[in-house]
Amino acid sequence: MSDEFDRVEALQTSPLFASSGSPRAKLLPMEVQYLADLANRRDLKAGDVLFSQGDPGDAMFVVVSGELEVILHQEDREETIATLTAPQFLGEMTLIDKQPRSATVRATTDCVLLALSYDNIYSFARAHRMGFTCLVINIAKTVSTRLRDMNAAVLEN
Repeated sequence: MSDEFDRVEALQTSPLFASSGSPRAKLLPMEVQYLADLANRRDLKAGDVLFSQGDPGDAMFVVVSGELEVILHQEDREETIATLTAPQFLGEMTLIDKQPRSATVRATTDCVLLALSYDNIYSFARAHRMGFTCLVINIAKTVSTRLRDMNAAVLEN
């Protein structure tokens, strides 16, 4: 990806900001623009760790390009539980529960991400209440889907 990209377009393609059935589940253009202005670019090289399981968290990320793996560490074992690519997002749980990171995330290719911090999200909440509600609903839907997928995987094993 070139050095520059359209932040608004990158955010709009993410399921975090997209319509999910409800007419108001999609953020308005001015709301996406507000978040795009707050977002910070984060570049990773293949092999770089974005964050480690147990780290304190204060930001979520939208994948603009590249591929990341989500890894769980248990005792002396490491297991990749998911692979993430654009336009997926990650790290949202820490913004909701302020708990340490539940997994390690490592770049498998060079990556470009957009980071939205806890402060960014709550600035957005103060400026755009309805947009914030939409954002939280989309996060909840994604977390619910991920939990259902994990439950199905456990039943298969």
